[in-house]
Amino acid sequence: MPTRPFTLGRSRPLSGDPGAAGARPFELPAHHLVTHGVVVGMTGSGKTGLVMVLVEEALRSGVPVLMVDVKGDLPNLLFTFPELSAAEFEPWIDPSAAARDGRSTADVAEGLAARWRDGLASSGLGPGDVAALRARMAPRLLTPGTTAGEPVHVLSSLEAPSSLWDEDEEAAREALSASLSLLLRLVGRDPDPARSREHVLLAHLAERRLRARRAAGLEELLADLADPPIAAVGALGVDEFFAPKERQALARELNTLLASPTFATWRKGAPLDVAAWLAPQEGSGGGKTPAVIVSVAHLDDDERLLVLGLLFDQLLSWVRGLSGTSDLRALVVFDEVFGFLPPHPANPPTKRPLLALLKQARAFGVGVVLATQNPMDLDYKALSNAGAWFVGRLQTDADRERVVEGLSGADGGAGGVEAAALSATLKALPPRTFFVRDVHMQPPSFLAETRFSLSWLRGPVTRREVGRLVRSISPPPPAPDPTRDSLDSRSVHPDPRADSLDSRSKHPDPRVDSLDSRSKHPDPRVDSLDPRPASPDPRCASPGPGSPAPRAPVGPGGTVVLDPRHTPAAPLPARRSAAARADAGAPAPAPPPRAATAPPPAPDGWRSLYAHAPAAAPEGFRYIPWVAASVIAHLRDAKLGVALNRSQLLAAPLLPDGKPDLSRVARLDASLLATSPAAGARFAELPAPLAKRATAQAAARALREHAYRTIDAAVAVHKELGLAQDDGEPLEAFAARCRAAAARLAAAEQQQVVGRFAPKIARLGERIAAAKARYGQAEAEVAALPGAVGAALLGLVAGRDTARRAGTQRDKAAAKLERARQEWTEADAALRDLHAAQAAELAALEQLPLRAGEGIETKRLVPRKNDVEVAFVALAWAATLAGPA
Repeated sequence: MPTRPFTLGRSRPLSGDPGAAGARPFELPAHHLVTHGVVVGMTGSGKTGLVMVLVEEALRSGVPVLMVDVKGDLPNLLFTFPELSAAEFEPWIDPSAAARDGRSTADVAEGLAARWRDGLASSGLGPGDVAALRARMAPRLLTPGTTAGEPVHVLSSLEAPSSLWDEDEEAAREALSASLSLLLRLVGRDPDPARSREHVLLAHLAERRLRARRAAGLEELLADLADPPIAAVGALGVDEFFAPKERQALARELNTLLASPTFATWRKGAPLDVAAWLAPQEGSGGGKTPAVIVSVAHLDDDERLLVLGLLFDQLLSWVRGLSGTSDLRALVVFDEVFGFLPPHPANPPTKRPLLALLKQARAFGVGVVLATQNPMDLDYKALSNAGAWFVGRLQTDADRERVVEGLSGADGGAGGVEAAALSATLKALPPRTFFVRDVHMQPPSFLAETRFSLSWLRGPVTRREVGRLVRSISPPPPAPDPTRDSLDSRSVHPDPRADSLDSRSKHPDPRVDSLDSRSKHPDPRVDSLDPRPASPDPRCASPGPGSPAPRAPVGPGGTVVLDPRHTPAAPLPARRSAAARADAGAPAPAPPPRAATAPPPAPDGWRSLYAHAPAAAPEGFRYIPWVAASVIAHLRDAKLGVALNRSQLLAAPLLPDGKPDLSRVARLDASLLATSPAAGARFAELPAPLAKRATAQAAARALREHAYRTIDAAVAVHKELGLAQDDGEPLEAFAARCRAAAARLAAAEQQQVVGRFAPKIARLGERIAAAKARYGQAEAEVAALPGAVGAALLGLVAGRDTARRAGTQRDKAAAKLERARQEWTEADAALRDLHAAQAAELAALEQLPLRAGEGIETKRLVPRKNDVEVAFVALAWAATLAGPA
């Protein structure tokens, strides 16, 4: 059954009555968007409101929608309040903003609720329509790279083999390329698929695995880098193409990324599967329509391009697998597309799949709506095939000319509207009113005023508010059952630190697996440096002789992580039978040496720090030695005047040879550590080599080297203005500072322009005055001389010679008059041209503050070796349950 039309507001002819008398309902047939749509308009034109109304109508009609949010506005779709009451608005009102206006949040909420009720009533809508929309849609707010919303496993195409390698090899290779580019971008390597040797080598290794239906995750790629399973890359041997030392350096960087807690957010959450996202969901009241918002507002520019390039590649692969249809099957909405579809020759990762979608998706019933406020920066050759254009007010002549050009390219003309008249119309459009050009309608061009949105258009949503919105639309996950049998939970909570290239990772040290005891999966076999005092829980009392021992929750890889706030009844590893160890394929651990009751002395110059002991009897735990170093990294960029300091307390378990295990480095909070051990605690022995001063110094140097390789900082900079983001300065504040600096620079340059033009203008003024004086003098001379008739009469009276001399004087005076007139005219024209040139330069300078944000880019600062210093080194004692010694 065809999809019902989208009711977007009211329309009227271009020459019709601007009042209600000339208006009629504006209903856009859904299938008109199969040929895509473009929405352009300056800030304040109502562009985002129109986009939101299009999304609401698609959802009301049962059409799934995928929205790409760059600025933070599209999550406003979730502000649907069924009762339109002040109580629903008030929790989202900013108290500080209300206080600045001298009002309470309740007053502001009441005013907003009244305004929305009245606005919807003027559009023939009400609370029932809002409730119906809320009940109909199945919203998801996906936030790749952060857990503020629902995280996205953006590298799932690497870790899960895809059938695309059999069905669409080109799409599979593009998706792989985008994933690897993102991976290399995160480690600061060149992500270019054509020029980067790292990208080419990893692509060969990953494609080999994926074609064989095997995972090509980061752990597997690290193993292949260490021992390449291929002999050559292109015409060169693999060692000649990428030397072993260089491969080892790349592997170390990737391993550091793998161990980084921040990288874990890129590898957990919903798989990057557009087909699953847009599949209709069954609810108690019937099918629900997916409303998927992919928000990248929190990412920097390069990460946005790579993530969205990956998303659009997946979207294109899904579209190509659909059957053909002329009805609207799904709608893709991209608000603020500036920079993602630029004109030639720019070619960001998003441009190719977007162009392919615009050319091919219409055959499969998938419409694309692109919105921007800066049409100068879009590839209009690609957008000229869009069937529906919605053009709001455009202030600059260049923007209007570009839109008129695009409209003319759509069908060879702008629907019978003269270009000059169309430009004047676009300049004078009021807010929420758009010039509509739909090639499927007759007449194809008209004006439309959008209806009130069912959602509250609150404005950009912060990262913290994203979390609140996600919790409001998704029920909290069920609490884990602490009595459930131990299972490998890597499929639910993938942990990039769980695996390692080293085969020892399959048989972890039974003493220590993690420093952070605040894990969601407590484990009594793992060292904990979480120093918070334990709070014994009476519910965790030791069981009686006939009671089964309670099991601790299970963590990644099957380990059991100790949380000192809870007390397991008995150390489970000690009760594990030899048969069970044999079944698990793990070697039987050697019994630990008998522990001392006094802490061994720390190496010379080292401090001693202690984790708070778990809530257990002293004989139930002991301390295990780790090495910790407080490092300070000085990050500088002299050209930009940036100087940042980054302090970290790094810790790593000590290996038997006295060296720190750098594959398990963790960051600690020094303020939470104790300086004395728990009473009655027992201590494991220090590695014997640590008694040597050289070994202790080497351990400290190793942590310093680790800090040098891993510490960095991302700083927003504006190179043209010579500005850099201050430490702790929000990006919005830095952007405002850039605009202010650009305004000051523009004002200074405007004064220079005026000063540069002033002498020329003055000289031309003097030329005009002199020419005007000569013209007046010549005009007086001509008037004083006899004319042709007077010269003839003079000849009769005074003779021919006198008449000839008078004629000569008259001709000279006339020529002098003509020269003066020409000089005056030329000088006046030159002065007008000079004024026009000055006005053009001043107008261009006025645009500098408005475009200041476009020059902001992200600068990654890394320290030099000499810029990393060690404040102190400590022997950090981790508490672990180990049973009686």
